[in-house]
Amino acid sequence: IAHPKWCDFMLFELFKRQHELKEKDTTNVAFAMLLLAAVERQHLASEGVTPLPGVPSDGVAVVPVLYPFDKHAGVASSMLDVTNRSRRSLTYPAIFQLQTIELFMKLIVPGVYTEMRQDLKVLLAKARKVNVAVDDHMQQSSRLHRKISQWFTRVGLHHRSEVALGPFFLDMVIGDKVVVEIDGPSHFYRDTNSRTAGSL
Repeated sequence: IAHPKWCDFMLFELFKRQHELKEKDTTNVAFAMLLLAAVERQHLASEGVTPLPGVPSDGVAVVPVLYPFDKHAGVASSMLDVTNRSRRSLTYPAIFQLQTIELFMKLIVPGVYTEMRQDLKVLLAKARKVNVAVDDHMQQSSRLHRKISQWFTRVGLHHRSEVALGPFFLDMVIGDKVVVEIDGPSHFYRDTNSRTAGSL
């Protein structure tokens, strides 16, 4: 890190203003801290320092805590706490970031993960269970479409979303013969029953 004092200052400011940040912002901050630690790890490796667990003579593995987690583990926890309060409205990118954060913390800074509050570990564990391997076009689907898809999945109805058929996309296909089209509000002009040109 070329300017650790600047990074320290920014993390301190973000910590002070955490109540002003939205879940998307706080997840990005925690993810950025992970990226800073990855850069620090790479830098140490290039200098011949092994940033991996070492085994001293007493046999207990010692894992060095990387910057910024060595000084600012509380900032990461605070950011994840804000994210946790908005967990019901997380986006796919935020969930993907949380999955990456959990993996990184468990493997690279396990001491920080171990000291984390239980509710934050639960948040990360729940994020891990979400399947974010969704086609790009599914992310662009309407909220109504995604909600119906979730309910179909919950009741065990196997279906495929956004299935290409020639130049068209079918919203959902159940089996080989049933097609479900979901025309949410975005398919109509505001306060009318008239379809938009793009939904015809």
